[in-house]
Amino acid sequence: MTEASNATLKHLRIWQQNLNRSGIAQHSLLHGPHSANWDIFALQEPHVRPNGNTISSPKFYTVYPSTHLSNPNLTPRAALLVSTTLSTNIWHQIPFPLPDVVVIQLTTATGKTTLINVYNDGDSHD
Repeated sequence: MTEASNATLKHLRIWQQNLNRSGIAQHSLLHGPHSANWDIFALQEPHVRPNGNTISSPKFYTVYPSTHLSNPNLTPRAALLVSTTLSTNIWHQIPFPLPDVVVIQLTTATGKTTLINVYNDGDSHD
């Protein structure tokens, strides 16, 4: 896939998965034969290294919750991996005040698309 600009992006291909913090599952997803078929990976419970960052690859930009740097003691439970084939001129992160939510907005020839990736532990009512 070549770099997509706002004039050429016609389809947005998104893969969503809860990885249950498994490094093996995340490596398999990122380096498997079908990883190039997706523009964005919306991850819940990604594998997180001791430094507080998740596993990625040079083929993806990692987008953490906007509170990630201000709350370094919280382990990220949601992340987006955006393919480097998508021009950074067509998307940007939108700040959101909760640590389990990642929001980006894409602008294409057909308009704006807002992608919200939420981790919900199923126990809270927030």
